[in-house]
Amino acid sequence: MKAGLLATALLAISFPSASIASAAGIVDRGTPPPVVSKVTGKAKVVSETVADPASAESYWTPARMASAVPADSDPAGSFDVPDLPGAHASAATGDFTPGNVTKFPQVVHGKIFFAVGASNYSCSGTIIDSAKRNVIFTAGHCVFDQETKSFVTNLVFIPGYENQTAPLGVGSAVSLYTTSQWVQSGNQSYDLGVVVLDQPAQKFFGARQIAFDLNPKGLEYTLYGYPSKPNPPYDGEVLRGCHSKFAGRDNNGRNLKPYPIVANPCLMQQGASGGGWVTLGNYVNSVVSYGYCDSAPKTCGFIMGPYFSNAAKALYVKAGGSPAPTVKLRKAPPRVVRKRKVSFVFGGSAATLLGFSCKLDRKRPVPCSARISITRLSPGRHTLRVRAVDQTGRQSRKQIVRSFRVILPRR
Repeated sequence: MKAGLLATALLAISFPSASIASAAGIVDRGTPPPVVSKVTGKAKVVSETVADPASAESYWTPARMASAVPADSDPAGSFDVPDLPGAHASAATGDFTPGNVTKFPQVVHGKIFFAVGASNYSCSGTIIDSAKRNVIFTAGHCVFDQETKSFVTNLVFIPGYENQTAPLGVGSAVSLYTTSQWVQSGNQSYDLGVVVLDQPAQKFFGARQIAFDLNPKGLEYTLYGYPSKPNPPYDGEVLRGCHSKFAGRDNNGRNLKPYPIVANPCLMQQGASGGGWVTLGNYVNSVVSYGYCDSAPKTCGFIMGPYFSNAAKALYVKAGGSPAPTVKLRKAPPRVVRKRKVSFVFGGSAATLLGFSCKLDRKRPVPCSARISITRLSPGRHTLRVRAVDQTGRQSRKQIVRSFRVILPRR
């Protein structure tokens, strides 16, 4: 793994909110298109450029790695413990040990080491699909220390870490990002961090996609991390996971909207901080932030993470953002049709949830899903233009252009 540079921030766009059916005669037949929005002014990003990234790798001797303690973001001192629902399953049934950590997808969930002054700490992180292929998502308290009010130093990301070994090499941070809310007040709702590496880790190991603005109700998550507690069974040296479900929001105390989401069952605690919450197959939709287990044992098995919305999107965009999505035409009507309704099916790929922009004839573009019908067609020639759009507003370079003629039988 060798050097990669920080990408410039990408501008996002938004679509008009007009009804698809009434605006263009286009009706969605599949999953509704995902939320596409630009980053608003409330999402302030704070960042730091690392002066000497190469020094971090030499800093981490085996002795320093062994001395690292798990980073903690325990809110018990300043937050009220919430009234959590009863566990819907035994917490022990949620936890598991993933397979070979040098293979995808386990390899994209690595261990993070960093220093604050003379003290050494550890966290977890996940490689996220990005334009420069070098973005790691983690927790805010893994990149910015609240006690010293400063960014951490000597941060490295180690894919495939196991038992004090780095079989696949080490990536050093060249830039660190977090939210202004975390910097200013340590608010748990904004405990988000991003690391830009000095090398394109995604090129070698792959990456998870990322999703914003999901409705968490009913979602299932698989959480990954390197927990050191509770010990036993955890010691921070082996990648762990847990299968969990959405269990509510932590809307108590000083938390701000959007409130952190809660997952259960999951026994992982300190050391798992920053580990990715994976849902809908391959999308990271939160990171491990905190729990109340130490101060309120009845809450053990519940784990909290920030809701991925405007703030998470702002960090992602500022750190380089997404690669351009791709678009494919999977199904289209013939060049000549003899009815007033036609159907299309699109495909493609994106770093985020994938949507499309559909423009019929001279009408305005509207957001659309992968399966659409066009109804109430008039006789004559029609043209549909389609681009793929990701959740940050990034559009595909390629545009699908499909023309067809409607000929209706004489009555």
